[in-house]
Amino acid sequence: MEVYERETAEVIRRFLDRRISFPECIAALDAALAGVIPHLTGEQLPRLRMVMRANSETVMQEMARRGPPAGKNSIS
Repeated sequence: MEVYERETAEVIRRFLDRRISFPECIAALDAALAGVIPHLTGEQLPRLRMVMRANSETVMQEMARRGPPAGKNSIS
């Protein structure tokens, strides 16, 4: 679980520093999750949920701060 937390913290840091894109960030977070799932115990699930939720909130807040992608508008 500690490795997952360190890996995802690094992914989030790289995303916030604009060193990786949103799709790359999501793919890296998914890969880290896939790597940790086989090794989890039931006791670690609440911590996993908490870390995943915090990561998701951070990414979504950053995407909201960045606004819509260039060339896109909110009117269809």
